[in-house]
Amino acid sequence: MPFRQWMRTGLGGLGWRPVDFWSATLTEFFEAINGHNEAQGSEEPTAAPSVDEVAALVAKYG
Repeated sequence: MPFRQWMRTGLGGLGWRPVDFWSATLTEFFEAINGHNEAQGSEEPTAAPSVDEVAALVAKYG
């Protein structure tokens, strides 16, 4: 697991104290990142194509 990268994000990007980082669950940590990104105006991730869209592409391009 990339704990050093996660620590860099938690301590540097989110401004958490080490005790906050180490006491957070993975769900809390990643939700905090998502909330921070949303507050900063980041774009929503692009959704994967639907089953119908994939079928249409396969029908068109083989």
